[in-house]
Amino acid sequence: MRTPPGDPVPRTGELRCGGRTWPTDPPCPRPATWHIAWVFTPTGHFSLACESHMAGLAGVYDYVDRHPAEANCDMPGTGWLTGATPSRCVIAPPVVPERGRATEREQP
Repeated sequence: MRTPPGDPVPRTGELRCGGRTWPTDPPCPRPATWHIAWVFTPTGHFSLACESHMAGLAGVYDYVDRHPAEANCDMPGTGWLTGATPSRCVIAPPVVPERGRATEREQP
């Protein structure tokens, strides 16, 4: 499977492409329209891309999934929901202890 090198663009919560046609090019500042999963396991490898960079990447590399980019895609704690069509990114709900139940630290 052909995948691009690791994503050099730090994730900031902004849906920006960050793609480069050549390694010496500055990151693309255009809005991302695609969120791409190159590899799911053992550690995920994901990218954001605009339309033109997506077309170029798809012509050279193999991706396992993609979906339209949305606000959740670049947020910390986001997971890739694969059972949906189309797939999408979701933020896991926080784990909140039930009321009236003691936590391990509170038990004698």
